[in-house]
Amino acid sequence: MSMNIKEGGRYCGFLSAPFAELINQHKPDVVCLQEVDHRNARNGGRDWLHEVAAATGMMPYFCQSMTYQGGGFGTALLCRYPFHRLTKIITTLEGAREPRSTGWLYFALPEGGIVRVASTHLALESSQMTIRHLADVNSKLFAEDESTPTLLVGDFNAAEGSDPISYAANRWVDLGRGYGNTYPSSREDITYAPCRLDYVMAYPKTGWSVVSYEILDCPELSDHRFIVAELTYTPNN
Repeated sequence: MSMNIKEGGRYCGFLSAPFAELINQHKPDVVCLQEVDHRNARNGGRDWLHEVAAATGMMPYFCQSMTYQGGGFGTALLCRYPFHRLTKIITTLEGAREPRSTGWLYFALPEGGIVRVASTHLALESSQMTIRHLADVNSKLFAEDESTPTLLVGDFNAAEGSDPISYAANRWVDLGRGYGNTYPSSREDITYAPCRLDYVMAYPKTGWSVVSYEILDCPELSDHRFIVAELTYTPNN
């Protein structure tokens, strides 16, 4: 599941319960979150991620990008299963308005096999900036490990068919192609042309299958739509 929650959940008053209810409805194994506040002034000092974790029975991993209003702001993951080998990187690019974190974890599936899942929120200042950010993420992910099946999930700040998504295709397969737009969340919002900014990318390019891929309209929760994907991976031996 992928959820850009928009400025720490501002649309619903920074409450955790609406997000936890949605997660409990779909019961994902892992949730990749972007724009998460942690104990800052904007969200009233709440440990939002741990509130959601407690309400869903999932385990949290917060990846702070930067300090913000006396607390933190960044990406995060929630996982249904015990996880290990946690990694967080922070990419700081010249000309970018803020540093951005990408965090990932490894977990074992009950039926066997290890999967790595990363939550990211790529730079938006320009296509070249987005590509540079993704290049940094790729470099560090694959320097750590090139053998484990991996999902790179989140807000890529790049529309389908753009240069950054073409660049992503060098290493990743786009599992959500053709399933619909993810931005903006409100069909009545005519400020922006509908597009796809949120992705589930997979490595290696072969072996992955999509069982189902759903785009959720939740304009009361975020300016982005959310993704719920059920996937299978079969190693090519």
